[in-house]
Amino acid sequence: MAQRILAIELAGDRVRAALAERAWSTFQFLGTFEKVRANDEPDLSGALKRLAGEAGPVDIVISSLSGSLVVKRLLELPFADMRRLHQVVPYELEEHLPFPVDDGLVAFARVGTNGEKTLVMAAMARKQDLEAHIALLAGAGLDPKIVTLAPLALAALFGRAQNGATPTSHLVIEADQSFTSMVLLDSAGMPRALRTLDRSLLSPDGTPAPLNVSNAVVASVRQTLLAHGSDGEQTDLILAGTASAAPAVRSMLSDALAIAVRDPTEFDYSAIFENGTPASGRFASCVAMLLGEMPSRPVELLNFRQGQFAFRGSVRGDFSPFYTSGILAGVALLFALIHFGFGVAAGLHQLHLINEQISAVTRPVLGPTDPAQAVTTLRSGIAQMDKRLKLIGGNLAHHSPLETLAVVSRALPARFPVEIEDYQLDENGVHMSGQADSYTTVDQAKRALDMSDYFGAIEVSHAKAGTDASKVDFKIDATFKDAVAPSTPSSSDQGDN
Repeated sequence: MAQRILAIELAGDRVRAALAERAWSTFQFLGTFEKVRANDEPDLSGALKRLAGEAGPVDIVISSLSGSLVVKRLLELPFADMRRLHQVVPYELEEHLPFPVDDGLVAFARVGTNGEKTLVMAAMARKQDLEAHIALLAGAGLDPKIVTLAPLALAALFGRAQNGATPTSHLVIEADQSFTSMVLLDSAGMPRALRTLDRSLLSPDGTPAPLNVSNAVVASVRQTLLAHGSDGEQTDLILAGTASAAPAVRSMLSDALAIAVRDPTEFDYSAIFENGTPASGRFASCVAMLLGEMPSRPVELLNFRQGQFAFRGSVRGDFSPFYTSGILAGVALLFALIHFGFGVAAGLHQLHLINEQISAVTRPVLGPTDPAQAVTTLRSGIAQMDKRLKLIGGNLAHHSPLETLAVVSRALPARFPVEIEDYQLDENGVHMSGQADSYTTVDQAKRALDMSDYFGAIEVSHAKAGTDASKVDFKIDATFKDAVAPSTPSSSDQGDN
């Protein structure tokens, strides 16, 4: 779900804003807005309402306090733990305050590291100034999620923008009709100095300020470069704000500081916005504040909305209230998966042990065999062995081959005119074929077997003249008494008989 983000800067008698749209993985710049306070309006509330109406519905609002209302210091602390930073930063800043600490609200942002040390931009604003700022925006129906310091956001903007050259330090100056702010960035993009002056390089009518005013600003800029700049390192000066559109101011700064002055539009913002570059340098602060809501690697903005001023509104598409529940659900799911994994592992281990035991039992008989097929293979082998044993009489209590042969031999004495050529024994009976001297002899052989009282049904399944005219070929099937009756002979055999 896309979210519209509006960043607002209050600059003297006018209001500026930049609008962007954020989706899951995209960040698009939509445009800028500027409204001027009318002569009959006591404050900027009217201009804010007109700007909000033109911008349309928004999901997130970011605004900035004037740098002249904020005490700020760059601190280097020997740890990075956020809990300790929240405890220590107010006390580190207290000695620089022009008002009691109880009257102010401290905010900070981490801007870099130096080995194990953390570089922190700490700031404190009076509660009454912050309360008035929030109330002014609320009159226009705007509830800022973040109230920050615009010059610090500018540092992040130019720290991330691509300038198409070897990394170098930058001095970013934002000059408007009522103030001048400056931030010095080293070649790594980390802020090294941040100052805000109540003097401006422009007059209220937009023309260059008188020399005595502009000289004081230039002296402060030069002092910042000398105090915090690196020897031998080239520094680019970037002029933003309303003064960026005044060629006379650009020339004055270039001549006074003997340094090239660059415009914010000269930088490449494709690494930040997908679809374009901000159109004018006077909106640079507003554009910079949008970076706090980037979908990936958002800039850590200093935020005064803490404690009693904490943002309590709702943001469409913001799932942060569900983060804790989501984390707990994720942890529960993780434990469930671990429990399931242990159960599967235990089952596989038990199955492995059973397979080993099956293999140990079946290997001497079956050789290497798949344990899953061991039972089927054993049953098949037992059936085959049982059949073979039955054929040789090894597992029969009666009708063993030797006993059956003895019965047949006694029933058909040696001088009996019958020659047995084929003798077969199965679990049901005896199947004999051979030759006799006549049909009468065949019938006598049948009766002789019947008289032995060893067999049940006795059938002559085949009897016909042989190749030798004096002989008769025959086949007799004799079934054991306790065996299943043999199948009925075919019609062709009966006809032959």
